[in-house]
Amino acid sequence: MKRIAIAAAALMLTACATAPQSKYDWGTYEQSLYQYYKTPAEMNVLAAALDASIVNAEKASRVVPPGLYAEYGYLLLQQGKNRDAIAFFGKEKAKWPESATLMNRMIKIAEVKSAGSEVKQ
Repeated sequence: MKRIAIAAAALMLTACATAPQSKYDWGTYEQSLYQYYKTPAEMNVLAAALDASIVNAEKASRVVPPGLYAEYGYLLLQQGKNRDAIAFFGKEKAKWPESATLMNRMIKIAEVKSAGSEVKQ
């Protein structure tokens, strides 16, 4: 009886020591965002990190976290890559339908910017 109690206690400790699996693949998001906050001029570094996180998650068939497509799309929009931004806003909307209202608005903003840049050329 004593051995069973010890084995059960060891099993419980082992179960508690195991780190829970993350539901989403965040990649280097947290570290990259922190670096961006410290040096906002390095937007390209954050964009590259988000792109890598998205590509790695998609290659591994893991779930891209909510908001990651949208944030990457917003960075692209700020860089003037309006068509690419629209594509990522569309991915966010398709993956996370609850974001549709905001993503539709962001897509319209990107389309207006695209139309404006085409008129200027």
